[in-house]
Amino acid sequence: MQPHPRGTREPGAAGGLPALGRDEWTVLSAPGAIGWIREVVLDSADPWALSAFWSQLVGGTPEEWYDGWVTLEPPPHGQRLSFQRSAAVRVDRPSVHFDVLVADLETAHDRVLDAGGRFLEERWSPRAAANGGEVPWRVYADPDGHRFCLVVR
Repeated sequence: MQPHPRGTREPGAAGGLPALGRDEWTVLSAPGAIGWIREVVLDSADPWALSAFWSQLVGGTPEEWYDGWVTLEPPPHGQRLSFQRSAAVRVDRPSVHFDVLVADLETAHDRVLDAGGRFLEERWSPRAAANGGEVPWRVYADPDGHRFCLVVR
């Protein structure tokens, strides 16, 4: 398999993914992998302020995808960095998680459980899919309790 092309969330953008429709995106990953880390997400009481701080350090311009979710665009050095509003931010234990992009949520779910992960909950994005449908994602914990999400988009 080829490494995943790095780039922005918009197909055809300079330095971004090829000009394909969202439904045509393909998850490219190493043999045996269920997906790739789409982005690193930091919880914050004020995602705009935190994104402004990080944009000064790594580049990119803060862009609100939807209420409470801000992403640096274009992704600095190909890695997407997002900021999620959360009232449960703890300074003694920073809230960071990975979003893992997968081609098939059910298959990836089974593989996470088989590997020792723990399913926590299913949620739905406030942003609709290209076809207008709902976009689910699932929250898991690794064996040490670190949270991560499986996403399809």
